[in-house]
Amino acid sequence: MRRSPFATLLLAALVLPACLPRSARPSSPSLTSVADALLAGVEGEGALSGAIVLDAATGFPLYARHEHVRLLPASTMKVVSTSAALSALGPDFRFHTPVWLQGSVAGNLFLGELVVEASGDPSLGSWRFPETAQACEQLADALVARGIRQWFGPLRITHADEGPYGGLYGPGWAWDDAAYAFGAAPTRFAFRENVAELSVKRAEGQDCAAPVPQPLEVRYSPPLDTSTTAIFLDPAASRAGLGCTRERGTGRTRCVWRSTPGQCPPRASTRVSVEAPEALFTACLEDALTARGVWRVATPFLPPTATPTPSSPRELLLDFVSPPLSELVKVTNKESLNLYAERLGLRFTLERMGTESYTALREAFTQELHRRGIAPRLLRPVDGSGLSRYNVASARGLAEVLATSLREPYANALLESLPVAGVDGTLAGSAGATIKGLVRAKTGTLSGQKAYVGIAERPHDTEHPRVVFALMLGNMDEQPALTTAQIFERFAEALVAAPLK
Repeated sequence: MRRSPFATLLLAALVLPACLPRSARPSSPSLTSVADALLAGVEGEGALSGAIVLDAATGFPLYARHEHVRLLPASTMKVVSTSAALSALGPDFRFHTPVWLQGSVAGNLFLGELVVEASGDPSLGSWRFPETAQACEQLADALVARGIRQWFGPLRITHADEGPYGGLYGPGWAWDDAAYAFGAAPTRFAFRENVAELSVKRAEGQDCAAPVPQPLEVRYSPPLDTSTTAIFLDPAASRAGLGCTRERGTGRTRCVWRSTPGQCPPRASTRVSVEAPEALFTACLEDALTARGVWRVATPFLPPTATPTPSSPRELLLDFVSPPLSELVKVTNKESLNLYAERLGLRFTLERMGTESYTALREAFTQELHRRGIAPRLLRPVDGSGLSRYNVASARGLAEVLATSLREPYANALLESLPVAGVDGTLAGSAGATIKGLVRAKTGTLSGQKAYVGIAERPHDTEHPRVVFALMLGNMDEQPALTTAQIFERFAEALVAAPLK
């Protein structure tokens, strides 16, 4: 990797003091000098930067450099959406998704609709929580407990089409993100996080370089229609793997299975987003019913004598209840889950504006920021996850969101949701022993962009024992003198251990 003149000078500045006699050594570098040198180096390479450090108790600025420069916040927007949801709903809030029997039960036969009311719960069916992972089994057990062994009628999900703004995706989202698990659409009815496992397998003995390859085995788990999925082979790639995109306007998924000349893997898999989570739920429920010996005629039409009407008997069969918001926020921020962040932002919008749309979301967030005294020029939110390229934020705006949250009743729930350096989430791999366990921060990444917002403990500073910080880097070179991870770790080490001035 190339080294810039700045990097050489910085390295010398850090190493030379150790070579001097103790009496001749200068005092330890301050936070100000370390941060200024790091960011000046970034800017010298043509990138943009902004940073600020605030005292956590008073909000008083302790360090600032280009703190008003507006850049892409990426996933640090999740701090805005999760703190807003906690503020409006409280850490103990839970989503409720009721399931109704609408029709008639005669003996062990149910004639009618099974109606699921979509609530916007992003965790329904998710494997992340024990109370959600067995949703299909719970519903099948509830039918058996009601004495039902035969079901003649449709499964209907209400409010599922009440999308955020009439489309599947948020404004400013990149279309080629759509097929990836991280780009799953924030539909009102979400199931298993709107993601399925796609696996491909070669026939035994198949040659990767064969001009006409033998048919591939293509499967989804849970079982879904594979006819709209096309697999293409690239046997001369520089790196092996399976990647997918979604054709605009067709709903087809196109995947390229790459292999290197010296490697011919017999199988590969990836997680892809699903545009119709109702199909995921239906397939899952059918498997659970079959396992329990419940026979179903899955038809949208009922005999005339059994067609449900608005006056048909309606019986609550089951109420799916999500984990508390404090737990949903924790996985949202630690694992940077876009679907969760969007659904929490839209649920906040529903609470404040009475409707779900991205237009309403922007207005609801703007009002919330105004309530906290954060000027619109410091932060312009467009979505809840940070996938939108229309979001802009300054380091000052992001830091003030976190600083104001520390003064609210939900503060602990938000802080506990932030990744801990060297411990978990997106900061688990932070290598610096100095910062391990002492820095909590939400990270954000888009192409050429990196952002951090969090808190740092300063155990040796009685005057400022805890600080709030934001660090933003934009238009980064693909081969910088220092990577964004190295810049963050050096900045964070100074936050924790260096004198401020």
